[in-house]
Amino acid sequence: MTGILLITHGEMAAGIMDSLQLIMGEQTDYLTMGLKHGDDIGVFNEQIQEAIIQLDQGKGVLVMTDLFSASPYNQAAMCFNQLKGQHTYRLLSGVNLPMVIEAFNQRLIGSDLETTYQTAMQAGQTGIKEFFEEIQKMN
Repeated sequence: MTGILLITHGEMAAGIMDSLQLIMGEQTDYLTMGLKHGDDIGVFNEQIQEAIIQLDQGKGVLVMTDLFSASPYNQAAMCFNQLKGQHTYRLLSGVNLPMVIEAFNQRLIGSDLETTYQTAMQAGQTGIKEFFEEIQKMN
């Protein structure tokens, strides 16, 4: 099973998982991490590495962060050199609830890491809608 790691600023990752589990029920093989004011960035990097290692059961890990090129994303990207050849992961930014739901749905049907990240990314992008534009499309 593909592991899933959500990394955000503050408690956003935990909040997304709380919402996901309300919708889909209890989940396993995931971790959430939140960077807080005053956290040591070097320690945070080590914690991300440890989380990826813990979650990788041979099928890889999907890492989702809140902002491209912000600290959670950058630290997850920096883990690549330490983990390459031993652990496989894909790194997405812009995490939102549709993206996370799709990632967990893909795991339920046994999709591999590549399919999971691609469909999660697509769901994240297409999950953004504006009410009046959607109404206009229906008319």
